[in-house]
Amino acid sequence: DTEADLANQALAGLLEPTEEIVKAIAECKTRFGGMKLNLGSKQLAFMPFEIKSLTSLRTLNLRSNALTMFPSDVCAALNSLEEVNLAQNQITYLPENLSALSNLRKISLSKNKISEVPLGLFACPALQELRLDDNLLTSLPGQIADCHVLHTVILSGNFLKAIPDRMAELKFLSKVDLSDNPLDHCPPSVMLLHQKYLLL
Repeated sequence: DTEADLANQALAGLLEPTEEIVKAIAECKTRFGGMKLNLGSKQLAFMPFEIKSLTSLRTLNLRSNALTMFPSDVCAALNSLEEVNLAQNQITYLPENLSALSNLRKISLSKNKISEVPLGLFACPALQELRLDDNLLTSLPGQIADCHVLHTVILSGNFLKAIPDRMAELKFLSKVDLSDNPLDHCPPSVMLLHQKYLLL
């Protein structure tokens, strides 16, 4: 075998779902009616291809893996998703077509390596809870205010210098954490919510 052949075999091995993943997907179909999939702490470097067949999926847990991206074809295939947990991965890239997740209510992206949030995320009309703590964010788009039902925004442990004024437009906002950011500017109403959160 040439070095290239060995590399291809290794890659195929990584992409081949392990017995554990096959079992989790089968359980998703039998026990949870295809609506809930738990693949947390499975050392995944890639999203298993089989996930895309679970078109009724509502809850997807991929916490504590080694994923570097959330593929755009998953967003296109799984538009029934309501909750996604991608915390504690190595994610640097999020696709623009996150906007396809029109039922998305909660997304946790805590403890990743995200430096930029795609505007597509703020085109998710049902989004209520956004967790982006412990990432590499230096700015936050004003379009966050387009998520009209957003009530929880956790942004601690980033490199944010300013919170957009438009964030004050979020009528349902009740929980905000801006700790450990070098903030120079924040709308007063948002700062008040942050200070309240710290007292909890």
